[in-house]
Amino acid sequence: MIHFSLTHADFVRFQKLVARRFQRHQGLLSAQFGLRVVIWLCIGLACATYARLYREWPEISGPLAVIGVAGALALALAVMQPQLSQALLRKRALLPNGAFLSPQVMSFNSDGLRIETQRGTTETFWMSFLDWDADDTNYYLFIDAIQAVIVPRAALGEQLAQFEQFTRHIAQK
Repeated sequence: MIHFSLTHADFVRFQKLVARRFQRHQGLLSAQFGLRVVIWLCIGLACATYARLYREWPEISGPLAVIGVAGALALALAVMQPQLSQALLRKRALLPNGAFLSPQVMSFNSDGLRIETQRGTTETFWMSFLDWDADDTNYYLFIDAIQAVIVPRAALGEQLAQFEQFTRHIAQK
């Protein structure tokens, strides 16, 4: 039996890993990248038009200054919005007594993996994992594109080699 507790930092690492995996699969010419290019081109055009109006009609510079400040503030908030959303998600999504942050007991054998928390028990066969990934702290055994079983490396201790043997067949994509 392996005892461990995941932390907020583990959740942040997992979110970043999932984001990198999506970016790696989508590539440079993805729809998301194209949308960002179009948005920034529109912002550039709006800024150039604003500068031209400001230069050519100095008599309306007062109202244009107000519009410019509001536009700059809106742009700054739009740029910060993804990070703020992630911070709010982390704050609200992980309850102190929820399954993610609660103490966990894990065991595994040649058939699969079993994890017990205060909230319940999950058993997953090795063949049910679709993919895996790892960083310097955790192993991530994916059962979906954004859902994974997170196993801290440090918790495995002497059972690390056996764990790696059981997970070796899982296709890494």
